[in-house]
Amino acid sequence: MKKRGFIAILGISMLLGLTACGSKEKTTVAETQATTAETEEETLKETTAAEEPLPEGKMYSYLTGEVVDTSVGTQRPFAIMINNIQEAIPQSGISQAQIMYECLVESNITRLLCEFQDIENLDKVGSIRSARHYYMDFAEDDEAIFTHFGQSIFAEERINAGYPTISGLSGYSESVFYRTSDREAPHNVYSSKDGLLAGLEATGISREYPKDYKSRLNFYHTDTVPEDGTEAFKVTLPFTYNNPWFEYHEDDGLYYRYQYGEPHIDAENNEQLTFKNLIIQYAERSVISDQDHQDYALIGSGTGLVITDGKAVEITWKREKESDRTTYYYKDGTPVYLNAGKSYIAVVPSELSVACEAK
Repeated sequence: MKKRGFIAILGISMLLGLTACGSKEKTTVAETQATTAETEEETLKETTAAEEPLPEGKMYSYLTGEVVDTSVGTQRPFAIMINNIQEAIPQSGISQAQIMYECLVESNITRLLCEFQDIENLDKVGSIRSARHYYMDFAEDDEAIFTHFGQSIFAEERINAGYPTISGLSGYSESVFYRTSDREAPHNVYSSKDGLLAGLEATGISREYPKDYKSRLNFYHTDTVPEDGTEAFKVTLPFTYNNPWFEYHEDDGLYYRYQYGEPHIDAENNEQLTFKNLIIQYAERSVISDQDHQDYALIGSGTGLVITDGKAVEITWKREKESDRTTYYYKDGTPVYLNAGKSYIAVVPSELSVACEAK
């Protein structure tokens, strides 16, 4: 890579201009494993050796790679289901999320899953909507505390089987969630720092990571620009209801999010959502009910993209079994390294394509 950092990782040449970003050929777990085992340990050793020790009481965030207080970094994030239809925007508090997931649900709309590790200033967050079962997989990837108001029948099956959540359909709901009068139900459910902490107390869910916890994400600690890959100054998602896209700003190295033809704004601070990294994960999609409930093949492996600093690089992802977490690799089998900062992750049906535009 062109180094403002300390590890060189080869990218894959891709098409220039407005085009689908990269190919989507299937990659098996076995193919990924063949090179991963040989390269992963060497890469991690090289990274660790280059890291400088942090001051006492500081650590690198598992979610962003940024330096945070240990009192924050050792706490599991809350993963909150966020309404994203036009009647529910602008949302509140979501600019504070460290990671944001987006995926299609019924009727071609999307919902967001926003992960918050530092909730100290989270005075209002929402509006909060019902769970879909594959979003629970996203939360599991980051050991996050799944928080929702309602659920599909497929999510309910997992909850009834013992998946722990903070739920709006519970005896403790009024201590966690509240409704506002400025919007009609069901687009008016919110929570806050105090509400989320009340949910922990009511459910007994632990906020602490396991002592042996290791992040599934790898981060550079110095900004590193991909040497190869497709230019990606505008990135357009194939979600036709809200039509989201991102525009790269060279002055601060961030991707600014738009949807519904305008900047995607947080109502609480009037700030546009920005991200350092965009991750695209292609997955096979199926419809599993006559109400258009979706399902995604998240166990196995597939292709995707990591987009940062104006470049899109082809990657693969894998999750061998349900108890595993999703991990990302370059085409040569080495682990993907992200630049420190917030990340947006989109799970996109494999029959669709994300488009990238050059500068």
